[in-house]
Amino acid sequence: MAVTLKRKRGAVSYKEPSSDEDTSLDSDREGDIPTQRESSQRRSRRHQPAKAEPSTNGRRQNATRADESTTNRTQLSRSRRKTRVSYREASSADDSDDDFDQASSAEEATTTRRTLRSKGNTSRRVQKIRTAKSRPKRAFGAALQPQSDLQQALEVPQHIVTDGNIPEWASLPYHILLQIFVYASHPLHNEYMGPTGSIPWLVQMAQLCSAFTKPALTALYRNPPIFALKQTRKDLVRHLISPPSDSHENYSVMVKRLKLDGTHMSSLTDPTHSAADLVALISSLTTLKEIDIFDPMDRPPYRERQKRMRWHYPDEVFNALRQSDLRLRSWHWTSTFCTQGPLWLKDMHTNKFFQSLRELTLTKFCADTSRKAEDMQPTTEELLASALGVLPHLDSLVFETCTVVNEQLMPMLPKNLVSLNITNCIDITSEALRPFLVTHGTRLEELILNHNQCLDLSFLVDLKQSCPRLEVLSMDMTYYSTLSESADNEPLYDHVLEEGDVPTWPCALRVIDLDYLRKWTAASATTFFNSLIDSAEELPWLRELRISAMVDVDWRQRAEFRKKWTARFQNVFAQKMTIPDPHLMSLRAFREYKTLQGGDTEKNDSVLEDVLAKANKVNTAESESDEPLLPSRKQKQGDKWTSRRLRSRVDTVPNYDETSGSESEEEAVEDNTFVQGRCHTVVFRIDNSRPREEMYGEEHFLDAERSGDEDWDGNDVVDDEYAW
Repeated sequence: MAVTLKRKRGAVSYKEPSSDEDTSLDSDREGDIPTQRESSQRRSRRHQPAKAEPSTNGRRQNATRADESTTNRTQLSRSRRKTRVSYREASSADDSDDDFDQASSAEEATTTRRTLRSKGNTSRRVQKIRTAKSRPKRAFGAALQPQSDLQQALEVPQHIVTDGNIPEWASLPYHILLQIFVYASHPLHNEYMGPTGSIPWLVQMAQLCSAFTKPALTALYRNPPIFALKQTRKDLVRHLISPPSDSHENYSVMVKRLKLDGTHMSSLTDPTHSAADLVALISSLTTLKEIDIFDPMDRPPYRERQKRMRWHYPDEVFNALRQSDLRLRSWHWTSTFCTQGPLWLKDMHTNKFFQSLRELTLTKFCADTSRKAEDMQPTTEELLASALGVLPHLDSLVFETCTVVNEQLMPMLPKNLVSLNITNCIDITSEALRPFLVTHGTRLEELILNHNQCLDLSFLVDLKQSCPRLEVLSMDMTYYSTLSESADNEPLYDHVLEEGDVPTWPCALRVIDLDYLRKWTAASATTFFNSLIDSAEELPWLRELRISAMVDVDWRQRAEFRKKWTARFQNVFAQKMTIPDPHLMSLRAFREYKTLQGGDTEKNDSVLEDVLAKANKVNTAESESDEPLLPSRKQKQGDKWTSRRLRSRVDTVPNYDETSGSESEEEAVEDNTFVQGRCHTVVFRIDNSRPREEMYGEEHFLDAERSGDEDWDGNDVVDDEYAW
């Protein structure tokens, strides 16, 4: 006989007692050994030896019993998942019935509780899914809703004590209301020509009051959002071409600028009549001054279009301009929309409607790389310069993605330019720009140099002398790869500024915006920053200062470098704001303040004298300097803002930079550094974050839904089942 090594498991009986005899029989067997009882009951029938019963009834009984055992095993597997097994042993025969009743009642209660809990969980999950489906989808990176009543309470604006007199806004003049609506509604569309909420807002303002109708509609139709309204584009164009006869306003005279997407010109109204409708639209707008037909691909990251453009400037448009009395001030030439070269541009510029141009934009005009040195024909640079030379009133010039901008074209540009914008031109260098500024920079007031991969900062050495009227200097040194898979977006110069080069700054500067300065040493960066600090006294009109740089040093040195220069720029250029007096918010607030003070309102001749006297008294008591912050009436009116008086502001007003502390203030005073203190915007950042095509910030990683515990009702749901 074979010996089995498998451990015998005790059998569990699933047979229910059918009569009192079975119950008594089970109770009598309680005194037996548990091991023998379980082993005899849990033995499977298939392991038992088959009895030799040739009769058919016996086989049927065995099959029936096998089916019953299979059913019992299935019920056992299901019951094991739901019920809890109790291993408590009975102490006596009398207590066995009570324990059995308590165990059964406990199991029933547990089963009921689990059933209710599972139903509650299911209903809660279903409700949560329905709520998620019904909740409108929010934009990626949108601001979260307030998670507490405290946050909502903090955002409630402070109550303003007034007399309740509402100004008569409808009585304001037309030109003031127009400025208000234009300022409040800008922009009407985003950079992707998508509509903004300003469009319906202007419509509502036009319907609110009869005095608001004309200024609100003028602000809407000044630059009509034709391509921002896809569904009503056709109706808007037809409305401008032929206004309704019962209209009270002349909409055609409101339009001053047309900004059109050249890639969707065929769908201006319909594919058949789009060209004719464009001609009719330009002819009907009698006060049109600016036309900008652009390509959406001509913006960062400045990639080439895979498909060739089929739309070109139609001759009918220029014929309509010749027949009209329009005198344009701004135009945008795109090389992909031109069927001819720069020589054709010169012929077009000789027309009357182009002779009044003041601003011109040139996009994707490339130099002829196949030209040989022995060719006697005029170069592309010479032809383009001659086309610009026939425009007598041109004072603003913009180049975008033009390889024709190089050392050959720059000396031939007009000398009366006031604004120059060179963007994403790879062939422009400081060697070409520096001589141009010396000869053509006398009247220059705005210089914008963005995304030029070969342009460094060496031209700043002579900037003060070459451009004395310069007011805006902006450079964005972020570069883009030619292809999305390539990585050729690094600067093509060796050093952005040599150590021996010291920049000079024109006295008329109002805005300095320099982003992502890199590829220089710590000594060069120190020289650059010191040049601005030392020129603070010569920059009285500077109001905006933004500098973002990378310094390739150890992280500890970079932290000290950042702390030092951030504090110095804040102390020297940042305007020290004072909290407005809350008692001067309205006449009623001032009367209540004087009543609480118990003083006579006739003591002072004016409110301003009272405030000045109070400020002088407070600042004289708190300041360690002998000079007061504000001049008194006894002082001469011809006194100038000296460095001594301006330095006193460092002691009287706390600094915005919390990291600098009092040490930086004392250092500024000890070094006798001039405190300009008139810039309302001072942004100074030093880090090693490499510029990318898309910079991710905190708003890109915010959850679309609330991340708090708003769904928690105070009861923790505990699942007794295993997770897997």
